[in-house]
Amino acid sequence: MRGLGAEKVLDYKKERFQELVSGVDVVLDTIGGAIQQESLGVLKPGGILVSIVSAVPEAAQKQYGVRAAFFYAEVTTARLTKITQLIDSGKLRTDVGTVLPLEQAHEAHEMLAGAPHKRGKIVLRV
Repeated sequence: MRGLGAEKVLDYKKERFQELVSGVDVVLDTIGGAIQQESLGVLKPGGILVSIVSAVPEAAQKQYGVRAAFFYAEVTTARLTKITQLIDSGKLRTDVGTVLPLEQAHEAHEMLAGAPHKRGKIVLRV
């Protein structure tokens, strides 16, 4: 994370970010649920939470005095090709946690919904 420019790095297995961080400009939410809710509390007034998981209710935004944005990226061949090029060139790094055969796609979906898995991306091998 420091290599990407982070000033402060926390070990989520040992530290509760909610108790150590405050006054944050932007939170990028890739988890949702309780973590999304707790992330609202670390934002500074007027800060923004950007989620790829779920929208933040207006009431929660008003309660914390923050903004929120939710977006869903449409997957296209052109975008996947560009991502492949970035990975191949070393400009983009990924953290692969669990690799499953295509036949276990159901288990992969369960992991996405919260079932235990290794930290990192869930990949299906074809």
